[in-house]
Amino acid sequence: MALAVPCLPVCGGRQPVQVWFDGLPDDDKYEIIDLLEYVEKMTDKPWPEAVFDPLKDAGGISEIKVPNIRCFRDGKYKQITYRMYGFFGPKGHEHAYTFLHCAEKDVKNDTIGKQIAKGQLDKIERGSAGVCKFKLKERPDSEIK
Repeated sequence: MALAVPCLPVCGGRQPVQVWFDGLPDDDKYEIIDLLEYVEKMTDKPWPEAVFDPLKDAGGISEIKVPNIRCFRDGKYKQITYRMYGFFGPKGHEHAYTFLHCAEKDVKNDTIGKQIAKGQLDKIERGSAGVCKFKLKERPDSEIK
């Protein structure tokens, strides 16, 4: 399994996963970028269970598990859990991981997030949604000034 070209669904021209990612705090983006760069390099073996769950019996979706992020927000320390639901595909792009739905996870079993992801997968399989490249923008601290 490999992350060759990260993609996301386009629903009526909207790119909800890209909007979600672009709106995250920079520190959280760094953690996600590090994780995606790590799994993208793993082309000759399965991704580790610590960061990937194939979600058996979930209708073809899986999840990338971003390690919990400890941060100070809203005047207190928090532990943030993000999940990035997706699948390997679509047809013709089996070595790409397509992001279907991403969110902050605040329950043990995120059934609503999984349902949203499955709905996005169904749209792609029916041809009512396409995919486009997911843009991991350069880190602000790496900009040339």
